[in-house]
This record gives sequence, structure tokens and C-alpha cells, in this order.
Amino acid sequence: MIPPLTLHSTNGRTIRAWDFKQKKNLIIAFLHSDCRDCEAFLRNLSAANSLWKANDAVILAATLAQPSRNLSDAQTDSIIVGIDPTARAAIAYIGKDSPGATDLLKLGVFAADRYSELIARWDIPANHNFPEAAAIASILEQTDLAR
Repeated sequence: MIPPLTLHSTNGRTIRAWDFKQKKNLIIAFLHSDCRDCEAFLRNLSAANSLWKANDAVILAATLAQPSRNLSDAQTDSIIVGIDPTARAAIAYIGKDSPGATDLLKLGVFAADRYSELIARWDIPANHNFPEAAAIASILEQTDLAR
């Protein structure tokens, strides 16, 4: 099971991973709040919006500080950008040394099925080598086929 996750979206809503249980597959990405590589990753996910719709998936992109405008602008109906202000979720997902003074020290992408079972994890190295949208979607498709 995935750890609890509560984000405060850029439009003031509180979003919980639990809100999607038994409804949607989740992709959870912990990103830097102001990083061009993180922005490019989120834009790539945004461009693949049809993949998320086809796989009944929602992407929750979490930062520790107010996300840059470019991160916020990548939101679609399948992508929600929000802040993990306490860093509790970042610690639960990535580890206790993940939060730095003002931002994440480590990054990660996680996939969970609609029952909140963790099905994939990508630890993102310092060079920001993020998984491709098609690779993430493939994991979701394989999980749905297995059920």
C-alpha cells in the first residue's frame, strides 16, 4: 500500500491520494519546485494526456515549496500539481533524507493501482533521468491486464 499523501493544490484545494482509491490509478511524482528538468518531465506527461485517460490514471505532482508557474501550467484534467508543506509524504515515499532546507534533495516517481497498491517505483538520479510517459503507461496497462 502507498503511504498517505495530502497535497495543497495551487488553486487552494486539498487533494488526498485516498480521494482516488477504487476510482483511479495514480502516478505520484515528487519534483523540485523550480527546475527545468522537472518542468520538462511534467510537460511530457501533459502531452501524453490521452494515455492517462485510457488507463484511468491521475498524476499527482508534489513539491515542497510553491511550484513554479511552468510546473503549475502543465496541469490538465489528469495532472494535479500541489505542495506537500510538511514533507511527510516525501519522507514516507522517498526517505527521511529527501527534504532539504527549501526543496527536495531526492526525486521519485511512483505508480499505484486503483486499490492503492504500489506497482512501480523510479528513483530519479541527480541527472534527472525521468521515465518516459509510455513506460509509465505500460506498467498501468500490464497491471490492469493482470487483474
